Amino acid sequence: MRIFTIVLSLVLTWVLSGAVASADPVLEHDTDDPVTAAPAVTRPDTAHCTVTLADAFRSNTADGTPQYYEGTLAPPKACPGPWAKVVMDQTVTVSGRQYDRIGDLRIGGTEVWWGTTEEPSGEGTRPITYHFDKDLTPYTALLRTPQPFHGGIENYNSPVYTGVYAQTVTLTYYQADRKHPAPETADHVAGFAHADATPAAPTVHFSAKDLPRNITRAYLEVTLEGHACDEQWFDDVPDAVSAKYPAAGLCGKGPYREANFALDGTPAGSAFTFPHIYSGGIVPQLWRPIVAIDTFSLHAETYDITPFAGRLVDGAAHDLSFSFPDIGGEFTVVPTLLLYTDKNAARTSGALVQHDVAAAPVRQETVKDIQDGVNVTVTAKRHDVTAGYVDTSAGRVYTRVERTRDYRNSDDVTGGGFTQHVVQGDSGQQTSTSTVDGRVRSAARHTWSYPLTTDATANITDDQNLRISGAAQMTQVLGDLTGDGRSWRPVRASTEWLGSSGVLARTNGVNTEADGRSRTSYAGTDDLGRPYFHYVASEHGRITENREVPPRR
Repeated sequence: MRIFTIVLSLVLTWVLSGAVASADPVLEHDTDDPVTAAPAVTRPDTAHCTVTLADAFRSNTADGTPQYYEGTLAPPKACPGPWAKVVMDQTVTVSGRQYDRIGDLRIGGTEVWWGTTEEPSGEGTRPITYHFDKDLTPYTALLRTPQPFHGGIENYNSPVYTGVYAQTVTLTYYQADRKHPAPETADHVAGFAHADATPAAPTVHFSAKDLPRNITRAYLEVTLEGHACDEQWFDDVPDAVSAKYPAAGLCGKGPYREANFALDGTPAGSAFTFPHIYSGGIVPQLWRPIVAIDTFSLHAETYDITPFAGRLVDGAAHDLSFSFPDIGGEFTVVPTLLLYTDKNAARTSGALVQHDVAAAPVRQETVKDIQDGVNVTVTAKRHDVTAGYVDTSAGRVYTRVERTRDYRNSDDVTGGGFTQHVVQGDSGQQTSTSTVDGRVRSAARHTWSYPLTTDATANITDDQNLRISGAAQMTQVLGDLTGDGRSWRPVRASTEWLGSSGVLARTNGVNTEADGRSRTSYAGTDDLGRPYFHYVASEHGRITENREVPPRR
């Protein structure tokens, strides 16, 4: 770990030195294929079967109309389960010029993958290809029976934006054996088609129907994706600051975002999101060929809502809602319920006994004058507690869930609003403790920290005439622990870091300057809890260093 610390220190020194500088403008053409530092999903050495959902499937028809792959997914006859793991693999190839786009895969009404694409410049002479994977094992209950599927990249063409994405998507089912047993997964998966919240309709609703009557534990997985003025919500400013610099077109409503979720109108928690930056964000050259963290498969947050389990087992339909109090553009909400059931009882019952979920965070906002502009500082804190019990075949299980969030965003807005320097800290934890007769049955803690620093200077006439430069430094620190509620031991931990700088100038649709450099690293554990380290560096669109220390087998 000391080697990693030294390397990270050198990388931080490099990125803090600022944006790309050279004697003459550099114009990137061909770039290497996109890469990331995070470890791939591990694969057990067992018998396995691969099912193809899409084979070089084009995102658009010959006339440019978007199209999507679909069909029916059934467990492969040669690999009927139980499965040690189920993994989605996706390979994408694209050439020409295009924006970053959204993609998804929906199986049986559940969004099992939600992500974005690489944004190709069209300046190169060859297509780019990238691959990513996702562990779909948590959705095993959904995969045991035939299900309709629908997926693909929502892509649009024009005479300028000609790029078409070719997608190959497979699911591989790995049979369980004695050495690789099937993990415990949710007994019921209740997914929903995504919904979009807007300023005109800041609350979206989902109807949860036909839920099991014997739920013992319940978790809510949520992916939030911002669009328009919420695509980069972290550099939004208060309305008064936006009005002060009208020519800059700054987005308003301030930088703090949360989605307050409720069950049948009762507040259950506050959802947040990692500050994803898509491959067209700030400056596209920042992300060629090293893309931002979790670009291709957006990071989902999981909330323990077991205290509400007693309300979910009544056989009725339930309203799950998400409300954005300060939405500035649009947020897509992708929720999934992961439910565990009692194997020895057809019915459970229970009640919510503690409910301390604040309607809004403790929040402060200050705006002060600085040289050539203003500084905006926004802070927010949350400390929510819910508790409830479920009467099960093992007795009455009492679960207490405590969540905290500590947020701070400092934004120097200068140059008439055309330059921003943002330093954001966003961290917290969720602690769940379950007891039976006062004795701890299980305790789990999840911690997270998402520090972010961005710099951006823009001179934009339109998307064909502009000069933009910037830098970004983002980190995702995750930790999972288990214990007895008083002492804790780590299960897995990771720190993924990325620093990048870039510049793009375009005149009448032709790039006159395009350059970037990046560093990224991952230090922590893979999905089996084994140590893993990976470091990648790039200059001018080319990988210059790629060092990996894989886990010992």
